[in-house]
Amino acid sequence: RLIVNFVLCLICFIAYSSQIFIIWPWYGGVLSVELLTLLLPFNVLVLILLWNYWLCVVTDPGRVPDSWKPDTHMDGYEVKKLTGGPRYCRMCQNYKPPRTHHCRDCNRCVLRMDHHCPWINNCIGHFNHGHFIRFLFYVDLSCSYHIAMVTRRVFSSMNGHYWDEPSSSELVMIILNYVACVPVLVVVGGFSLYHFYSLMANTTTIEGWEKDKAATMVRRGQVREIKFPYDLGARRNIESILGSRPLFWCWPSRTPGNGLRYELS
Repeated sequence: RLIVNFVLCLICFIAYSSQIFIIWPWYGGVLSVELLTLLLPFNVLVLILLWNYWLCVVTDPGRVPDSWKPDTHMDGYEVKKLTGGPRYCRMCQNYKPPRTHHCRDCNRCVLRMDHHCPWINNCIGHFNHGHFIRFLFYVDLSCSYHIAMVTRRVFSSMNGHYWDEPSSSELVMIILNYVACVPVLVVVGGFSLYHFYSLMANTTTIEGWEKDKAATMVRRGQVREIKFPYDLGARRNIESILGSRPLFWCWPSRTPGNGLRYELS
């Protein structure tokens, strides 16, 4: 929870210190249409970012029902490699639905587990994966807008007019905002590219590791090449997480399905 509060403080510092101590003095502390045109889109992005972050934190990623058992007469249930029987969690004393894994941090099985994220103090699973993808997307957009906004202020001070020169406190805040925002954009941006690629391939982080391991075994001739069963094509892969209506992909919404069964390719 300390980490979650740290993330919230970091977001709020980047979002609001830039407006209060850099942009507002730049416009002379006077509310104007030009100022609102600049700041309103930024604040909308920040608001949706915080909303998706909150949903990532509080949404249960998905629990296995106590009485759940796999239907061994239908396609799509996963088996243990050694025994050929349905996957079973000895820690939870329950069967595992497809794509489910046990999280040691949460001490339970998570539906369609992607990974445990300490930055949200929660697992990324079936029911909050869409919120996590949207959170990354809005972090990238907000940070890019922030850097462009602050950089515009810096360039305006280089035109030679004394009234545009930033004060000492403004200069300190400009430096602090760059120090806080640029590393976030670089790190989260790289992280986002990986997860956007995984979204289009309908692959979780754990399944990505398994696919890499399987590809290595294929190259060594240890196993035959196996097709990943959940890749439905880029459009349908995205729809399986963000919903079937593209206009609402960027809006917080519930992930389709119940997390116990998935369509096969």
